[in-house]
Amino acid sequence: MGSSRPNQPEKEQHGKDKEKRIPQYWGEAVGDIDHVSMKSLLARIGIQETRGGRMRQRKLGVLREDPKEDMRLLIENYTVPALASALRDREDVLQLCATLLAEQKIDELSVILRPFERQYVEMRRRREINLDLSNGFDASTLEMLRKGLNRMPRRVSQAHQRRAGVVLPLCNVDNVPCILFEKRSAQLRAHADEVCLPGGMVSTSNDRSIVATCLREMHEEIEGLGEANIVTLGVLRCNWGEVHHLVGVAVTPVVCYIGEIGDQDLRPNSDEVAECFTVPLSLFLDHERWVRKPDFAPIFTGGPHMIWGLTGYIVNRFVKDVLARYRVQCPSESSSNNV
Repeated sequence: MGSSRPNQPEKEQHGKDKEKRIPQYWGEAVGDIDHVSMKSLLARIGIQETRGGRMRQRKLGVLREDPKEDMRLLIENYTVPALASALRDREDVLQLCATLLAEQKIDELSVILRPFERQYVEMRRRREINLDLSNGFDASTLEMLRKGLNRMPRRVSQAHQRRAGVVLPLCNVDNVPCILFEKRSAQLRAHADEVCLPGGMVSTSNDRSIVATCLREMHEEIEGLGEANIVTLGVLRCNWGEVHHLVGVAVTPVVCYIGEIGDQDLRPNSDEVAECFTVPLSLFLDHERWVRKPDFAPIFTGGPHMIWGLTGYIVNRFVKDVLARYRVQCPSESSSNNV
């Protein structure tokens, strides 16, 4: 007979079991390790992801790799008939491919499918039209932007009691492509001390069009702009539901080019405008200068003042819906200027 161990008191045994079950929590976050180790770790993860094939399986999408951005561009930039026609064409191609595969006509099948290979898709996307702004806006680049605006989908208009228009004023400052902004007077009752675009409410008795509203308001707010130099490029068609959510008014943005203003004496109307300033277009193309949060308009932090709300929304839409069509080349060095 083997010797039996004496029974431990029940309370003491329960305490030991509980002690064994205590989990060992980590005491340091992986993000708290030194920068060199973190960089090495991320590089190793990237290599393993690539070798495992997971990175290669990433889909390219129709227009963009990011599924949400791809869907947004498809919905907002193409009409239902255009999308239906494209879907029908794609279905015809798939049925033809299935037929060729069933008949073992591999050579003919490869010819049809080759344009959809990753290397050819990436090649087509790299073949974007260059928008050369290295010497500022000129007649050629303005025409390209005008065509880009006209290609945007027309939205169903709705009747609104309160309508307004704003100008997105493109300009050159010593041959650097910029956008002109206003900082509202601190004495105003609404939106005091905020950055905005020139514009205001439609005057049904005086304004024959939304463009007339925008130009009238811009000249009232900023003196010194040469009317002969202003070129209207088109309407930036936005999601009116999003715009109404931001300001409660139906606002139509009109994109204009106001010329070279580096040598102009612009005089803001002090009753409404505290100052004017320009921000180089290249800064808006830098993703790091934007702050994006759910349920908020994008916030731009790359200028002398924070640009947010409706103004941030409009500039962001211009960058994503118009400029994103092109490979934009801007001057290498540029900075914001106060007027």
